[in-house]
Amino acid sequence: MSAFVVKICGLTRAEDVIGCAEAGADFTGFIFAAKSPRRVTPEHVAALPRTTAKRVGVFVEQTLDEVLAIMDAAGLDLAQLHGDQSPEFCQAVGPERVIRAFWPRKHADIPSLAEAMTPFAGSIRYALLDAGTSGGGHGQTLDFQTLGELAAPMPWLLAGGLGPDNLVEAVRLARPHGVDLNSGVEASPGLKELAKVRRSLWAVRGS
Repeated sequence: MSAFVVKICGLTRAEDVIGCAEAGADFTGFIFAAKSPRRVTPEHVAALPRTTAKRVGVFVEQTLDEVLAIMDAAGLDLAQLHGDQSPEFCQAVGPERVIRAFWPRKHADIPSLAEAMTPFAGSIRYALLDAGTSGGGHGQTLDFQTLGELAAPMPWLLAGGLGPDNLVEAVRLARPHGVDLNSGVEASPGLKELAKVRRSLWAVRGS
């Protein structure tokens, strides 16, 4: 898990799934949250082309049984959990199959954020640090400089308003183990702008 990873989230179209994988994305993300403008169904995702990228489902309000059923029906490799799910919930999905969201703005400082993450060590594959205080897809950015001080108990991904114009600075200052891109590489919700995806990948891969 030492390699830097890039996830492109909020995919809805076959051409974007293929284009993101061809650009070098490690993970492609599909959103099952009821209120998201990028929401997809398990049947839709199951019909999308398979690529070299791992397939991630984003969940907010679903129960454990619902998460597992959707992962199976949609052919997902990982679950990204945005609903304050417990370490036990994550363990039940499978530690190597879970990305779990945390919101730095819910915490007074970086040490208290790290303290909130600590019970999940060994229960998740990655933490994801997102803007806002719940859910996701806010399009806002976090304080990259402050996050650079985080002594995280597990590898973590940076999310929130990232795109080709701020990625290099974000990665340099925050020092995450990967990034999660969504609104910053879109033409409109759910429709990716592949030129921005490629520029973003070039920026963080140095190619």
